[in-house]
Amino acid sequence: MNLTREAALVAYRAFSDVAGKGAFFLVTVLAARRLSQDGFGIFSLGTTFGWMAAVATDFGIQLHLAREVARRPDEAGRLLRSWLRVRVWTSVVALGLVSAGLAVTGAGGSSALAILLFVLVYIVSGLIEFLHYFYRGLSRSDVESTLTLWQRFGTLGCAAVALAWRPDVTTLAAAMLLPVALTLGYSLWRAARLAPERGVFPGSTPVGARMVRDVVPIGIGIVLSALYFRIDIFLIEIWRGTGPVALYNAVFRLVEALRLFPAAVLAVALPALCRTASVRPLLLVSSAVTLFSVVVTLVCWLAADRLVALVYGAQYADAVPAFRILLASFPLMSLNYALTHQLIGWNGHRAYAGVCAAALVFNVALNARLIPAWSIEGAAWSTLSTEALLTVGCVAALRAGSARGHAGELTATVVP
Repeated sequence: MNLTREAALVAYRAFSDVAGKGAFFLVTVLAARRLSQDGFGIFSLGTTFGWMAAVATDFGIQLHLAREVARRPDEAGRLLRSWLRVRVWTSVVALGLVSAGLAVTGAGGSSALAILLFVLVYIVSGLIEFLHYFYRGLSRSDVESTLTLWQRFGTLGCAAVALAWRPDVTTLAAAMLLPVALTLGYSLWRAARLAPERGVFPGSTPVGARMVRDVVPIGIGIVLSALYFRIDIFLIEIWRGTGPVALYNAVFRLVEALRLFPAAVLAVALPALCRTASVRPLLLVSSAVTLFSVVVTLVCWLAADRLVALVYGAQYADAVPAFRILLASFPLMSLNYALTHQLIGWNGHRAYAGVCAAALVFNVALNARLIPAWSIEGAAWSTLSTEALLTVGCVAALRAGSARGHAGELTATVVP
């Protein structure tokens, strides 16, 4: 790829992520200010449930699709159609399970409806994200960036109107569904134009075999990663209640918003990480995202009190200590983003699943001790410790895979 074009794609991806996720972050801020604290707590639980449902319905499919499209672009159309059918079915099943779960637990009224709508918003967004990974595999992250801008600003506009008209969490959830549904429809049409049928590939491995061999290990790792990354929200709810959930979720969203640049770099670099047999691309990418994260962490640490008050208001001042602890984990989060992508790119999906399983067990065990004692600060310390464990595990897995020559075998088999 031309370096100038690659730099332009990174810049556009970074801009779209900053603007798009910034727009969605404003939705969170508006919800925190317009809804009651209990209402914002339902918003926090609903969006967390939705995010985890989207991760579960994907189950590693989108990353596998991007990796295979990057290696076999001539088969892009066939790969898209095969895996899109699987993704639609997993989405339908997940929505049914969530509905049944709400019914079995006895949840009812507007709270249950709001949670179900948020889950639907995230499931539809997950299908959009699946198509984004298809664009990444084709080195067309520019399409992803454009769609991200339209979707996120559409969501912000609909949410702002809904909250101004009626500050109700169910109304907010319904308003957020409209722009994601429209974006999905357009993205399906755009992806079909980029990947028309180009021929028959009789030697291709059936979807079922690919699912068992390649996708399931990635999916297990991603689901476990999602659990350890956000399970603290549910543990805080169990041991401390909805109020602390609102405080912790507010500052956690700030840290999530900081991951825009690392995400942009990895979106553009993914095809190169999947094709390479050298550690050089990983070193370049990981150095860039980690250095960026260290600088941002230092700036935000010094301004933490004013930043939280400016964004959320004085009622969220009690979350500042947890915010500072979470900031300390941000450089590790960024580094781990690069390490896990390279691990999967080198077919280390089983090792990835194992590392994420260890991180989940460690995180839950630590949270069980720290949340009852230190509330949301304990959850923040657990996040920092878990990210450190993940770094060690990924580095060890990459070194072991390199020593066994997996990267070289990959190059010999899939790179022309």
